[in-house]
Amino acid sequence: MLRLHANEHPQGPSAAVADALHALVPELHRYPTPSSAVETAIAELHDVPLNRVLVGAGSAEIIGLAWRAFTGPDRAACFHEPEFELYPLLGTQCGTPTLVRPWPPDQDLAGQLADAAVGLVALSNPHNPTGSCRPRQEIADLAGGLPETTVLLNDEAYHDYADVDELSVAALSELPNVLTTRTFSKIHGLAGLRIGYAVGNARLIGALRALQMPFSVSAAAAAAALAALADPAVPGQRRERNRRHREALAAALVRRDFEVTPSQANFLYVRPPAGRSCWATDLLDRGVRVQPAGSGLRVTVGTGAEIAALITAVDDVLAEGQARPMGEQ
Repeated sequence: MLRLHANEHPQGPSAAVADALHALVPELHRYPTPSSAVETAIAELHDVPLNRVLVGAGSAEIIGLAWRAFTGPDRAACFHEPEFELYPLLGTQCGTPTLVRPWPPDQDLAGQLADAAVGLVALSNPHNPTGSCRPRQEIADLAGGLPETTVLLNDEAYHDYADVDELSVAALSELPNVLTTRTFSKIHGLAGLRIGYAVGNARLIGALRALQMPFSVSAAAAAAALAALADPAVPGQRRERNRRHREALAAALVRRDFEVTPSQANFLYVRPPAGRSCWATDLLDRGVRVQPAGSGLRVTVGTGAEIAALITAVDDVLAEGQARPMGEQ
Protein backbone atom coordinates (compact mmCIF):
# COMPACT_ATOMS: atom_id res chain seq x y z
CA MET A 1 0.00 0.00 0.00
CA LEU A 2 1.42 3.39 -1.01
CA ARG A 3 0.82 5.93 1.78
CA LEU A 4 0.15 9.05 -0.27
CA HIS A 5 -2.53 10.39 2.10
CA ALA A 6 -0.68 11.50 5.25
CA ASN A 7 1.89 13.95 3.81
CA GLU A 8 4.78 12.07 5.36
CA HIS A 9 8.22 12.85 3.97
CA PRO A 10 9.29 9.90 1.81
CA GLN A 11 12.72 9.75 3.46
CA GLY A 12 13.34 8.76 7.05
CA PRO A 13 15.57 10.54 9.56
CA SER A 14 19.06 11.64 8.60
CA ALA A 15 22.09 9.57 9.61
CA ALA A 16 22.85 12.06 12.40
CA VAL A 17 19.40 11.49 13.88
CA ALA A 18 19.80 7.71 13.70
CA ASP A 19 23.14 7.96 15.54
CA ALA A 20 21.60 10.15 18.25
CA LEU A 21 18.77 7.68 18.81
CA HIS A 22 21.16 4.74 18.98
CA ALA A 23 23.28 6.55 21.60
CA LEU A 24 20.17 7.17 23.71
CA VAL A 25 19.21 3.51 24.10
CA PRO A 26 21.13 2.89 27.37
CA GLU A 27 19.24 5.78 29.02
CA LEU A 28 15.69 4.89 28.01
CA HIS A 29 14.87 3.66 31.51
CA ARG A 30 15.11 7.28 32.71
CA TYR A 31 12.34 9.87 32.50
CA PRO A 32 13.00 12.59 29.90
CA THR A 33 14.85 15.68 30.98
CA PRO A 34 13.07 19.02 30.36
CA SER A 35 12.96 20.17 26.74
CA SER A 36 15.00 23.30 27.49
CA ALA A 37 17.91 22.20 25.27
CA VAL A 38 15.59 21.83 22.28
CA GLU A 39 13.86 25.11 23.08
CA THR A 40 17.25 26.85 23.33
CA ALA A 41 18.27 25.47 19.92
CA ILE A 42 14.97 26.62 18.38
CA ALA A 43 15.31 30.08 19.96
CA GLU A 44 18.76 30.35 18.39
CA LEU A 45 17.44 29.11 15.03
CA HIS A 46 14.77 31.81 14.89
CA ASP A 47 16.74 34.45 16.84
CA VAL A 48 14.08 34.95 19.51
CA PRO A 49 14.19 35.02 23.34
CA LEU A 50 13.79 31.65 25.02
CA ASN A 51 10.47 32.64 26.61
CA ARG A 52 8.92 32.82 23.13
CA VAL A 53 9.42 29.09 22.43
CA LEU A 54 7.48 26.01 23.49
CA VAL A 55 8.24 22.43 22.42
CA GLY A 56 5.45 19.85 22.31
CA ALA A 57 4.51 16.37 21.13
CA GLY A 58 4.19 17.46 17.52
CA SER A 59 2.67 20.76 16.52
CA ALA A 60 -0.67 18.95 16.96
CA GLU A 61 -0.27 18.98 20.76
CA ILE A 62 0.47 22.70 20.73
CA ILE A 63 -2.51 23.43 18.47
CA GLY A 64 -4.67 21.46 20.90
CA LEU A 65 -3.31 23.54 23.79
CA ALA A 66 -4.17 26.70 21.84
CA TRP A 67 -7.77 25.53 21.46
CA ARG A 68 -7.96 24.95 25.21
CA ALA A 69 -6.27 28.23 26.10
CA PHE A 70 -7.91 30.66 23.70
CA THR A 71 -11.39 29.30 22.93
CA GLY A 72 -14.36 28.50 25.15
CA PRO A 73 -18.15 28.18 25.18
CA ASP A 74 -18.47 31.88 24.33
CA ARG A 75 -15.24 32.28 22.31
CA ALA A 76 -15.30 30.55 18.94
CA ALA A 77 -12.55 29.24 16.71
CA CYS A 78 -12.55 30.30 13.06
CA PHE A 79 -10.95 28.48 10.13
CA HIS A 80 -11.51 27.85 6.46
CA GLU A 81 -13.08 24.84 4.80
CA PRO A 82 -11.55 22.58 3.62
CA GLU A 83 -8.85 22.74 6.27
CA PHE A 84 -6.53 20.58 8.37
CA GLU A 85 -8.71 17.79 9.75
CA LEU A 86 -7.55 18.42 13.32
CA TYR A 87 -9.25 21.82 13.59
CA PRO A 88 -12.90 20.67 13.52
CA LEU A 89 -12.00 17.70 15.70
CA LEU A 90 -10.62 20.01 18.39
CA GLY A 91 -13.78 22.09 18.30
CA THR A 92 -15.80 18.96 19.03
CA GLN A 93 -13.45 17.76 21.77
CA CYS A 94 -13.30 21.15 23.49
CA GLY A 95 -17.01 21.85 23.09
CA THR A 96 -16.40 25.27 21.59
CA PRO A 97 -18.30 26.92 18.73
CA THR A 98 -16.78 27.05 15.26
CA LEU A 99 -17.05 29.67 12.52
CA VAL A 100 -16.21 28.25 9.09
CA ARG A 101 -15.32 30.38 6.09
CA PRO A 102 -14.99 28.98 2.54
CA TRP A 103 -11.63 28.59 0.85
CA PRO A 104 -10.15 30.57 -0.91
CA PRO A 105 -10.05 33.17 1.83
CA ASP A 106 -11.80 36.50 1.72
CA GLN A 107 -9.39 39.44 1.87
CA ASP A 108 -11.50 41.06 4.61
CA LEU A 109 -11.61 38.18 7.08
CA ALA A 110 -10.88 40.53 9.98
CA GLY A 111 -13.84 42.70 8.97
CA GLN A 112 -16.11 39.66 8.77
CA LEU A 113 -15.17 38.75 12.35
CA ALA A 114 -15.47 42.26 13.77
CA ASP A 115 -18.76 41.55 15.56
CA ALA A 116 -18.09 37.91 16.41
CA ALA A 117 -16.72 36.59 19.70
CA VAL A 118 -13.71 34.78 18.27
CA GLY A 119 -10.85 33.59 20.46
CA LEU A 120 -8.76 31.85 17.81
CA VAL A 121 -8.32 32.14 14.03
CA ALA A 122 -6.47 29.08 12.70
CA LEU A 123 -4.67 29.22 9.34
CA SER A 124 -2.54 26.40 7.98
CA ASN A 125 0.17 28.07 5.93
CA PRO A 126 0.93 26.53 3.44
CA HIS A 127 -2.73 25.68 3.41
CA ASN A 128 -3.76 22.09 4.01
CA PRO A 129 -5.12 20.68 1.68
CA THR A 130 -4.44 23.05 -1.26
CA GLY A 131 -0.75 23.79 -0.65
CA SER A 132 -1.11 27.51 -1.36
CA CYS A 133 0.99 29.79 0.84
CA ARG A 134 0.32 33.26 2.23
CA PRO A 135 3.29 35.60 2.73
CA ARG A 136 3.86 36.16 6.44
CA GLN A 137 3.21 39.87 5.88
CA GLU A 138 -0.40 38.95 5.11
CA ILE A 139 -0.51 37.04 8.39
CA ALA A 140 0.81 40.10 10.21
CA ASP A 141 -1.69 42.39 8.48
CA LEU A 142 -4.59 40.09 9.33
CA ALA A 143 -3.47 39.89 12.96
CA GLY A 144 -3.30 43.67 13.11
CA GLY A 145 -6.95 43.87 12.03
CA LEU A 146 -8.08 41.52 14.79
CA PRO A 147 -8.56 42.40 18.45
CA GLU A 148 -5.46 41.65 20.53
CA THR A 149 -7.60 39.16 22.45
CA THR A 150 -8.11 37.12 19.26
CA VAL A 151 -5.12 34.85 18.69
CA LEU A 152 -4.04 34.12 15.12
CA LEU A 153 -2.61 30.61 14.81
CA ASN A 154 -0.13 30.55 11.90
CA ASP A 155 0.26 26.79 11.44
CA GLU A 156 3.46 26.31 9.40
CA ALA A 157 3.70 22.51 9.37
CA TYR A 158 4.75 22.59 5.69
CA HIS A 159 6.67 25.86 5.56
CA ASP A 160 10.02 24.06 5.18
CA TYR A 161 8.90 23.17 1.63
CA ALA A 162 7.84 26.71 0.70
CA ASP A 163 9.71 29.54 -0.97
CA VAL A 164 11.77 31.78 1.29
CA ASP A 165 9.61 34.42 3.01
CA GLU A 166 10.86 37.97 3.49
CA LEU A 167 9.24 38.32 6.92
CA SER A 168 10.68 36.10 9.65
CA VAL A 169 9.05 34.02 12.36
CA ALA A 170 10.87 36.28 14.81
CA ALA A 171 9.09 39.33 13.37
CA LEU A 172 5.71 37.62 13.78
CA SER A 173 6.57 36.78 17.39
CA GLU A 174 6.83 40.50 18.13
CA LEU A 175 3.07 40.78 17.60
CA PRO A 176 0.90 40.27 20.69
CA ASN A 177 -1.61 37.88 19.12
CA VAL A 178 0.29 35.65 16.64
CA LEU A 179 1.36 32.10 17.44
CA THR A 180 3.42 30.24 14.82
CA THR A 181 3.67 26.44 15.01
CA ARG A 182 6.23 24.25 13.24
CA THR A 183 6.94 20.51 13.20
CA PHE A 184 9.76 18.00 12.79
CA SER A 185 7.28 15.50 11.34
CA LYS A 186 7.56 16.57 7.71
CA ILE A 187 10.86 17.56 6.13
CA HIS A 188 12.91 16.06 8.99
CA GLY A 189 11.09 12.71 8.71
CA LEU A 190 10.29 12.42 12.43
CA ALA A 191 6.51 11.94 12.29
CA GLY A 192 6.72 8.75 14.36
CA LEU A 193 8.47 10.51 17.25
CA ARG A 194 6.00 13.42 17.64
CA ILE A 195 7.86 16.66 18.23
CA GLY A 196 7.02 20.20 17.15
CA TYR A 197 7.14 23.70 18.57
CA ALA A 198 5.55 27.12 18.78
CA VAL A 199 7.13 30.57 18.55
CA GLY A 200 5.12 33.53 19.75
CA ASN A 201 4.63 36.31 22.23
CA ALA A 202 5.78 35.31 25.71
CA ARG A 203 2.26 35.79 27.09
CA LEU A 204 0.83 33.31 24.60
CA ILE A 205 3.61 30.80 25.20
CA GLY A 206 3.07 31.09 28.95
CA ALA A 207 -0.65 30.36 28.55
CA LEU A 208 0.13 27.18 26.62
CA ARG A 209 2.89 26.05 28.97
CA ALA A 210 0.52 26.31 31.93
CA LEU A 211 -1.74 23.68 30.29
CA GLN A 212 0.95 21.28 29.07
CA MET A 213 1.39 17.91 30.78
CA PRO A 214 4.84 16.97 32.09
CA PHE A 215 6.98 14.69 29.91
CA SER A 216 4.88 15.29 26.80
CA VAL A 217 8.07 15.22 24.71
CA SER A 218 9.96 11.93 24.89
CA ALA A 219 13.73 11.68 25.33
CA ALA A 220 13.98 10.08 21.89
CA ALA A 221 12.04 12.90 20.23
CA ALA A 222 14.18 15.56 21.91
CA ALA A 223 17.44 13.83 20.95
CA ALA A 224 16.27 13.43 17.37
CA ALA A 225 15.19 17.07 17.10
CA LEU A 226 18.54 18.31 18.40
CA ALA A 227 20.40 16.13 15.92
CA ALA A 228 18.16 17.35 13.08
CA LEU A 229 18.75 21.00 13.98
CA ALA A 230 22.51 20.38 14.07
CA ASP A 231 22.43 19.22 10.41
CA PRO A 232 21.13 22.34 8.59
CA ALA A 233 21.98 21.12 5.07
CA VAL A 234 19.34 18.37 5.10
CA PRO A 235 16.17 20.52 4.82
CA GLY A 236 17.48 22.41 1.78
CA GLN A 237 18.37 19.19 -0.01
CA ARG A 238 14.99 17.67 0.76
CA ARG A 239 13.14 20.84 -0.24
CA GLU A 240 14.78 20.79 -3.67
CA ARG A 241 14.07 17.08 -4.19
CA ASN A 242 10.44 17.62 -3.18
CA ARG A 243 10.13 20.55 -5.61
CA ARG A 244 11.39 18.45 -8.53
CA HIS A 245 9.09 15.52 -7.71
CA ARG A 246 6.12 17.84 -7.08
CA GLU A 247 6.56 19.47 -10.49
CA ALA A 248 6.90 16.08 -12.20
CA LEU A 249 3.77 14.75 -10.50
CA ALA A 250 1.78 17.90 -11.31
CA ALA A 251 2.80 17.75 -14.97
CA ALA A 252 1.87 14.07 -15.24
CA LEU A 253 -1.58 14.67 -13.74
CA VAL A 254 -2.25 17.75 -15.89
CA ARG A 255 -1.53 15.64 -18.97
CA ARG A 256 -4.31 13.34 -17.75
CA ASP A 257 -6.78 16.24 -17.46
CA PHE A 258 -6.52 16.66 -13.70
CA GLU A 259 -6.91 20.19 -12.35
CA VAL A 260 -3.86 20.82 -10.15
CA THR A 261 -3.61 23.67 -7.63
CA PRO A 262 -0.11 25.25 -7.42
CA SER A 263 1.50 24.03 -4.20
CA GLN A 264 4.33 25.04 -1.90
CA ALA A 265 4.02 21.96 0.28
CA ASN A 266 4.86 18.26 -0.04
CA PHE A 267 1.45 17.45 -1.49
CA LEU A 268 -0.84 18.46 -4.33
CA TYR A 269 -4.53 19.28 -4.30
CA VAL A 270 -6.09 17.90 -7.47
CA ARG A 271 -9.52 17.57 -9.03
CA PRO A 272 -9.82 14.50 -11.26
CA PRO A 273 -11.38 14.67 -14.71
CA ALA A 274 -15.17 14.53 -14.79
CA GLY A 275 -17.01 11.25 -15.09
CA ARG A 276 -16.09 9.40 -11.90
CA SER A 277 -16.88 10.26 -8.30
CA CYS A 278 -14.99 7.49 -6.54
CA TRP A 279 -11.35 8.18 -7.32
CA ALA A 280 -10.08 7.68 -3.76
CA THR A 281 -11.74 4.25 -3.62
CA ASP A 282 -10.59 3.33 -7.12
CA LEU A 283 -6.98 4.16 -6.27
CA LEU A 284 -7.22 2.37 -2.93
CA ASP A 285 -8.35 -0.75 -4.78
CA ARG A 286 -5.08 -0.47 -6.72
CA GLY A 287 -2.91 -0.13 -3.63
CA VAL A 288 -2.60 3.67 -3.52
CA ARG A 289 -4.09 5.63 -0.63
CA VAL A 290 -4.84 9.33 -1.17
CA GLN A 291 -6.89 11.73 0.96
CA PRO A 292 -10.31 13.00 -0.14
CA ALA A 293 -10.58 16.72 0.66
CA GLY A 294 -13.42 19.03 -0.25
CA SER A 295 -14.24 18.45 -3.91
CA GLY A 296 -10.82 17.01 -4.71
CA LEU A 297 -7.98 14.81 -3.55
CA ARG A 298 -4.87 15.60 -1.54
CA VAL A 299 -1.93 13.58 -2.85
CA THR A 300 1.42 13.37 -1.06
CA VAL A 301 4.53 13.91 -3.19
CA GLY A 302 6.41 10.64 -2.82
CA THR A 303 9.59 9.21 -4.28
CA GLY A 304 10.09 8.84 -8.01
CA ALA A 305 9.07 5.19 -7.76
CA GLU A 306 5.94 6.07 -5.77
CA ILE A 307 4.94 8.72 -8.29
CA ALA A 308 5.38 6.21 -11.11
CA ALA A 309 3.18 3.69 -9.27
CA LEU A 310 0.51 6.34 -8.65
CA ILE A 311 0.44 7.33 -12.33
CA THR A 312 0.16 3.67 -13.32
CA ALA A 313 -2.85 3.35 -11.02
CA VAL A 314 -4.38 6.55 -12.42
CA ASP A 315 -3.95 5.28 -15.97
CA ASP A 316 -5.60 2.02 -15.00
CA VAL A 317 -8.61 3.86 -13.56
CA LEU A 318 -8.87 6.03 -16.67
CA ALA A 319 -8.65 3.00 -18.95
CA GLU A 320 -11.35 1.21 -16.95
CA GLY A 321 -13.62 4.24 -17.26
CA GLN A 322 -13.19 4.36 -21.01
CA ALA A 323 -14.03 0.66 -21.26
CA ARG A 324 -17.34 1.07 -19.40
CA PRO A 325 -20.60 1.87 -21.18
CA MET A 326 -21.56 5.55 -21.10
CA GLY A 327 -23.17 6.54 -17.78
CA GLU A 328 -22.25 3.36 -15.93
CA GLN A 329 -20.46 3.88 -12.61
